[in-house]
Amino acid sequence: MRVKDKVAVVTGVANPNGIGYASAKALVREGAILALVDASKHVHERADELKTAGYNVISFQLDLTDLEKVKNMAQKVIAKYGKVDILANVAGLSGVFGASRRPRTKGFEEIAEKDHDYLINVNLKTTFNCIKTFLPGMLERKYGKIVNVSSVTGPQVCGPSASGYTAGKAGVCGLTKTLALEVAAYGITVNSILPGWIYTGGASYGEPGTPRRMAYDKSIPVKRLGRPEDCADLVLFLASDESSYVNGAEFIIDGANVIQEMKMEPAYPTEI
Repeated sequence: MRVKDKVAVVTGVANPNGIGYASAKALVREGAILALVDASKHVHERADELKTAGYNVISFQLDLTDLEKVKNMAQKVIAKYGKVDILANVAGLSGVFGASRRPRTKGFEEIAEKDHDYLINVNLKTTFNCIKTFLPGMLERKYGKIVNVSSVTGPQVCGPSASGYTAGKAGVCGLTKTLALEVAAYGITVNSILPGWIYTGGASYGEPGTPRRMAYDKSIPVKRLGRPEDCADLVLFLASDESSYVNGAEFIIDGANVIQEMKMEPAYPTEI
């Protein structure tokens, strides 16, 4: 097993179709002991599903933007398991465009400070708080695997009315690279994953077989949206000792979509 007896904290796992839960399942199948964390109460349902399957899992519902609450959670995890080897920071908030490419949020000149701060906090501060809390133990033991989930949106591409989201996700990449330099000599790796269009349920991309979904699929070089499991496989690799010489890297996982110079079809039907 690739991460046998490693203790892993995974955030953003409440969605049964999400990257966080897919990552948790990949890790636990390869021998990890899990602590699942999310702001939603549904985190406990995901934990119960894994417990029923016979895995060693605990769960916490809390606001990850609150550093003191994160520290309290960490104390409980360490009291139970004695350590944390792997930290997968998946928690965040996406969804910045409407169905017709008209933004759901206002442009930068109109966006309220509180709305901008919220997007920065939920996409960047959550990651900062978790690293700030668990890094000291990793430094002490001279071992750790930190995997941060960013996005292609921000570090690679952007769209209108997404300043808070893009700044937050770009910040995750900046934090990843800086931290990797600081802790590399301590046996700790810090890497980031940049998903593109990943279908995690909901109406954003449309259900399979619908015109909206077919337009998305057609526009991607591999002709399909990504699956949460595509990202989870990469999380598992970066959390395992197979990636011991991989540090400070950014992994785009989007079916080659971001490198296209021309897209002959729109990503989805637009209205002018």
